[in-house]
Amino acid sequence: MLKGKNDYSVIVFLENEKRPKKWEYVHKLNGFAMFLDKKHSSWLYMNVYNRRSGQFMKQLKKGTFIPQTLK
Repeated sequence: MLKGKNDYSVIVFLENEKRPKKWEYVHKLNGFAMFLDKKHSSWLYMNVYNRRSGQFMKQLKKGTFIPQTLK
């Protein structure tokens, strides 16, 4: 069960990169998307995982609504 802080691990796929980038300990997904827009503007989509269990939760695409958290 998600505890509300640093609940996600995220793998981000970038347009001209061979390998995706991974971040652990992601707290707010919408804030993380703003960080990606600023620092890695060529990102295409991110796969979000439950950090504790490793279970895939959802794929979020650039330019779509990205919630703060997933239920």
